[in-house]
Amino acid sequence: MSTRVAAPRSRTTRTRVRVLICCLATLFVACAVGTPAWAASPAPRVTGPLTGGVHDRPWGAAAFNPEDFGYTEQEYLVSGTAHAYGTARPDVPYVTRMVVYRPADPERFSGNVTVEWTNVTAQVDHAFEFLWLNRQTFANGDAYVVVSAQQAGACGILLNGQPMIDVGGISVPPCTPVSLKAWDPIRYGALWVPDDAYAFDVFSQVGSTLRNTTGVAPLGGLVPRTLIAIGLSQSAIALDNYIRTGADDAARVYDGIIIDGDGQMTLPSRYRVPTMHIWSEESGQMGVPTAAPNHRIWSVAGAAHVDWYGVRQSAELLLHNIAALPPMTAANYRESIAASSVYGQQGPNLSVPCLGSSQFQRRYAVNAAVAAMQRWVRTGEPAPVAPPFVYNGIKRAVDALPVELSLPLLAGGGLDLVKLGGLPWGLQRDAVGNALGGIRLPQMAVPVARYDGAICGLFGVTIPFAPEDLAQRYPTHRVYVDAMLAATRESVRERFMTRADGIEQMQMACSSAIPDWGVTPPAAQPAVCRNLDSAV
Repeated sequence: MSTRVAAPRSRTTRTRVRVLICCLATLFVACAVGTPAWAASPAPRVTGPLTGGVHDRPWGAAAFNPEDFGYTEQEYLVSGTAHAYGTARPDVPYVTRMVVYRPADPERFSGNVTVEWTNVTAQVDHAFEFLWLNRQTFANGDAYVVVSAQQAGACGILLNGQPMIDVGGISVPPCTPVSLKAWDPIRYGALWVPDDAYAFDVFSQVGSTLRNTTGVAPLGGLVPRTLIAIGLSQSAIALDNYIRTGADDAARVYDGIIIDGDGQMTLPSRYRVPTMHIWSEESGQMGVPTAAPNHRIWSVAGAAHVDWYGVRQSAELLLHNIAALPPMTAANYRESIAASSVYGQQGPNLSVPCLGSSQFQRRYAVNAAVAAMQRWVRTGEPAPVAPPFVYNGIKRAVDALPVELSLPLLAGGGLDLVKLGGLPWGLQRDAVGNALGGIRLPQMAVPVARYDGAICGLFGVTIPFAPEDLAQRYPTHRVYVDAMLAATRESVRERFMTRADGIEQMQMACSSAIPDWGVTPPAAQPAVCRNLDSAV
């Protein structure tokens, strides 16, 4: 294993984050943490692929069958000795897992590998980004790797599988019921993930094994040309700190990093490799340059922290895993995608009273960011520069809380404090309530709804325009489709939207009934809708 250099302890910072930011859902449990008796491994060791267990499949396995898309889904254990960057704590053993998706046909492999730090906000190991990115991954021939870097997902906060202990007269189980080890104690019985100070090195070491050419090769002999790290929300904050604590400098594993919805932690002071921050409306900051050497910030107007597509796909995945349902067929999965791909064009849904999530398709910006990062790393052409949000300095009532609550947050040795409260400024909005500035994807450039990503906690709101208002903007369906096509072409040209997503966006616009709510059958759609491959 390469020599590691401990970075100085990161300075405590206090930042402001919208109410209900994902990372603050974590409840801390006071209990002792044991240490296993086995000797430390000199380097990361991969075993697998795993089979068997209570459920005979990985936790978080895709709700569909990856084989239908020409992909394999395999799970491996990775073990070694982890370092706690930013601290003087001793190195400790770990055993964690990764799930690998790769093309079954080696000839299809693009050379690109995306590595996701799973989100454990709900104390469940969850690869949220993969729900947005899997179709693009499969279409491009990329590989995708899901890494369980944190103790909360493997066993539980401050739990890594030690024997039953007594806390205040109450017996605390070895792992929480929703953790990997509790869900399948046979398959995951060997997991031993130390506390979050060690998570950065665990993430590095798992990534390093993807370049294995001897022994167990998780990519099945495929040789990656680019390794890009990505994480959402709590995991995005972890990646901020992965850079700030010196873990990235020491390991030098990843070729690019995408930090998605990072909750306004203090940004790193420099970036070793190309790094992108994606900010939805609740996570943006005022006065931060959107472009710097090796760095881009994409502020996405209309975007909530998570969108309806991601929430719906998450619910299906969890249902399939918890209820042990058989995988969906490819046709069923396409139907699920269609049901998730709405943006207010069909009228109001539960998003209006804050019972659902925003219908603004935030995933389009994530797909485009991955494509831009792959191009940046492989060709040296940076991701495009995006305009910032426009702020007005006015604090909205929804942002003002009477109490500010501080809780400790993953920081890898130092404790950064996140302040639960409103920002001292607000986004400037137009007459219908849509934010100004930022990346303006077609749904914002040619709106059919108000998209406010900074209310309803993490979930935002979509309030469709009434048909009479739509008719004033778009007198006919053809007028609307033409306007959407022009905006879509512009977003694709600027590289804030992939061409594949542009075609999908136009399919939704064509099948809408704007200026009315509902659906237009194919035969009644404008002629341009019959050949979108050429139009976009």
